[in-house]
Amino acid sequence: MEIADKLGQNSPTEEPTLYLGDKEKGDQSPLNGEWKLLFTTAADASFSKNSTRGEATVKNVVDCAKGRITNVIDFAMNKDGSDPAVKSLNVVIDAIAESKSRVELRFRYARVCLTKFLFWKKNWNLYIPVPAPFITRMIVFFNRLFRFGKSVTKAPPKAYFDVLYLDDGLRIHKTGEDNLFIQVKSNKWKDAEAFLA
Repeated sequence: MEIADKLGQNSPTEEPTLYLGDKEKGDQSPLNGEWKLLFTTAADASFSKNSTRGEATVKNVVDCAKGRITNVIDFAMNKDGSDPAVKSLNVVIDAIAESKSRVELRFRYARVCLTKFLFWKKNWNLYIPVPAPFITRMIVFFNRLFRFGKSVTKAPPKAYFDVLYLDDGLRIHKTGEDNLFIQVKSNKWKDAEAFLA
C-alpha cells in the first residue's frame, strides 16, 4: 500500500484517459489493452484455490476505441479435472473520461458462461442486465415524490475510478468505494510474477 502511494506521486503518464472513447485513436490510449490483477483491497474481486468460490484468474480488458471495459473472471478446472459449473463471468461497462485521471463507469450487463443446463452438460450464456442510470434516476424521483416534497439531497452515487499510476505495464487505480487495484499488462505478466514470489 505504501509503495502504491509513492508510485502514485510519480506517475509518468500525465493524462491516463487520453483517447478513451476515441474511435480513431483509442488503440493509442495508455489505458488500452488487457490488464491482469496483481493485488486488490476489494474482497469480492480476489480469488484463490483456498476460496469457497474456487480458484480463478481476474483480468480487465479495456477497449478505448469503444469506450468499454470488460471485467473477466475465468474459473479454474475442478480438482477432478472437470469443468466448473460457472466457466467465466464477464461484466461489460461503458467507460467515460471524466477528467485527465478519472474514469466514470456505467454498468451495462453481466454475462455468465455456464457449462451445464439443469443436469445436461451444455455450454451456454446467461445475460443479466444491470439497471441503467435511467432506472436509478426513476428510483430517486419516486423516493422524492413519496417524501411529499421533503428535500432529498442524496443523489445516486456515480461509479468511477481514479488512475493513480500508469506506465506501459503497470496500472494502479482507486475506486469511488476506496478500493485499490494494482494491475499489469498481460504481456508484462511474466515480469510481474517475480514480485509475487
